[in-house]
Amino acid sequence: MALDQSPASDAIVTCLPALKEFGTQAVTLFTAAAVAHQNQPTGEEKRKWQGRLDEYAARLGESGTFEVTAQVDYDSKVPVALRILKAAREAGAGYIIIANRGHSKFREVLLGNTVTALLQQADLPVFLIKLRQDDSDDSGRPVLRCITSCNEAFKHILYPTDFSDTAQFAFGILQRLAPGPTERITLFHVQAKGKVDLTNAAQLEEFNRIDMERLQVLSQELQKAATVDVDIALSQGSAARLIVDKARSVRATMIVMGSQGRGYISDIFLGGVTYQVLRHTPVPVLIIPARRVGARERRENE
Repeated sequence: MALDQSPASDAIVTCLPALKEFGTQAVTLFTAAAVAHQNQPTGEEKRKWQGRLDEYAARLGESGTFEVTAQVDYDSKVPVALRILKAAREAGAGYIIIANRGHSKFREVLLGNTVTALLQQADLPVFLIKLRQDDSDDSGRPVLRCITSCNEAFKHILYPTDFSDTAQFAFGILQRLAPGPTERITLFHVQAKGKVDLTNAAQLEEFNRIDMERLQVLSQELQKAATVDVDIALSQGSAARLIVDKARSVRATMIVMGSQGRGYISDIFLGGVTYQVLRHTPVPVLIIPARRVGARERRENE
């Protein structure tokens, strides 16, 4: 769990015990600290950063839910996203938790630079918690809360798919989540602009038939894995907008989706559809990274 020790950190630490539904047994709380003298923190800076993280760890330890460790990294010369990824790998983490609202003055408009960089480079699933400001405390410090309570997040999962390899990988994660507290899953495919000629009734009918069969196969696989209600839906148009609208209309409590779809360079870019969904949906999103192919594997495939 990446914490910047802003009010956003208070909110997601409060939320954390509910995330045991992921099957989590241990948690590493991690802060990439900013220090006045790069890599040479003063004693006061160490007490500030480590002390606050230890407070969070103690709070979680009292619940007895997880084994908790706390780690601060002071290597300010390295970008924060890379420091988070390094810590996750060294800890043997299965996924990363982060909030999309921290200190950035542009936070109302764009995803924070750290979150965007993390999602572009992550080779682990990232659970992005969406926060809102309700109020301020007596000191004027903003009070942030999860828009969707983590206790409720798993109840109704929306799974958008373009049937790409990354989407199928995300489906594997969905199958692992389904036996938990999930009550309903909506499988959703958007036929992208240009793929379907909406004026050609015969072509549209054929595409609808093929895509509905694909969704029905996924539905059957889910129902083998868990007792859960599954809905399937098709639409045509702008994928990001329709995914956000679908999440709202079906009252989804979480979205599970791949980080890239067809047509994106998986080693460089966060998929445009995923990025727009993250910006505009109020519900938490579990982003599953594309499988990255190394240079050696590329040569063998060629």
